[in-house]
Amino acid sequence: METSDNVFYKWGSGIDPKLPDIDRAYDEFLVTADGRELIDAAAGAAVVNLGHSVPGLEKVVADQLDDVAYISTSHFTSDATRQLARQLTDRAPGNLNAAFLTNSGSEANESAIKLARAYHRERGDPHKYKIIGRWQSYHGATLGALSASGNISRRTTYEPLLHDWNHIPPAYPYRWTYDGTPEEQAVAAARELETAIRQAGAETVAAFIAEPVSGSSIPAAHPHSVYYQEIREICDEYNVLFIADEIMTGFGRTGPLFAMERYNVVPDVLTVGKGMSAGYTPISAALVHEEIADMFAADKNASFAHGHTFSGNPLSAAIASHVLKQYTNEVLETGRNRGKQLAEALEPLCDHPMVGDFRRAGAMIGLEFVADKETKEPFDPDLNVYKRIYEQAMRRGVYTYPGSGSVKGVAGDHLMLTPPLTISEESIDTIGEVVVDSVKEVADSLAIEGKFQR
Repeated sequence: METSDNVFYKWGSGIDPKLPDIDRAYDEFLVTADGRELIDAAAGAAVVNLGHSVPGLEKVVADQLDDVAYISTSHFTSDATRQLARQLTDRAPGNLNAAFLTNSGSEANESAIKLARAYHRERGDPHKYKIIGRWQSYHGATLGALSASGNISRRTTYEPLLHDWNHIPPAYPYRWTYDGTPEEQAVAAARELETAIRQAGAETVAAFIAEPVSGSSIPAAHPHSVYYQEIREICDEYNVLFIADEIMTGFGRTGPLFAMERYNVVPDVLTVGKGMSAGYTPISAALVHEEIADMFAADKNASFAHGHTFSGNPLSAAIASHVLKQYTNEVLETGRNRGKQLAEALEPLCDHPMVGDFRRAGAMIGLEFVADKETKEPFDPDLNVYKRIYEQAMRRGVYTYPGSGSVKGVAGDHLMLTPPLTISEESIDTIGEVVVDSVKEVADSLAIEGKFQR
């Protein structure tokens, strides 16, 4: 029976009969109120990296509640908070030896942006404040993070409120028009950053922010490793901080613990969230290079004037600490194997005329759909191809992560698959079968409508 729903959803308040009511979850399954089981092939929103049944959390929560759940980290600290910071920095690459704790991915990126400004100001460069991002990127819903983002659909309504910062083309090899080998194309794409810095005025640019492997805007798109090596050199040359947004790609999603390890490049700030607590509590962090953190040491009479009420609260810290212990080498290896298995299960789509690009980074897969495989022409956005495929998969019991706008922010349909790293082999095979069948079903429907030539 439907009851009154007073939640203000992002599309408005009231009951939406199309929205499944999830009653409980376990392992890789979501169970609706009417008892239907769905395979969570998206890990929520690339969050539940360890599935819905991490063992031992009940005791961790109970013990921490018995000790202390909340403190103001402006005035106090706790063992749980310090332990989490140690775990994060011990496993972070390079000299990212300080963890600034926040509550969400948006907050982590907003903090990184403000930190870049504060850092340059403390160093005697008060004119450095601009952030350069990439088109078709997404860094969060807060105004600073959204200003740096290049996701057109998310920006449009709030455009008058956003900073007029530069953006460069995305790291999107499938649609690059640069000449040469993959390495040469990657270098050419990276050099767009140098052009943007010069156009903005190098003396005004504080940081460049990018997703090492693109998330929901261009799922699983990633360049040759020389791209980020070139980015690192450009940032160093122009005294620009490099912020790597690993909110979605961190904690085993793309193979290693952090996606930047794929490129052997260390950023100045690495932001993490989502898999940091695997969905068990809101928490995130900006992992900061020790040289930047040292600028705000107490004995230097400088402070980072920024923070959030619930940042680093002991309860969330204890939960995240327990979750981080689960990311063993064995679990990371299992995630890589499941990603490979899923790619093999989806192999029939590689030659499908509607699948323009098939991308994978670890247990993160992106399928891009096109009306013409040879020309890479996207579908008319009004056809809602991504929604149709999503709905077909849901009818078959598999929840996926659909999206659009990868082509110039307007056209372009895609599907992202980010199952839990711990998902069973049986469920992986089911996901593959369902997605293959769903794509074929939608292609057949579009062909009947005269909108697609098979």
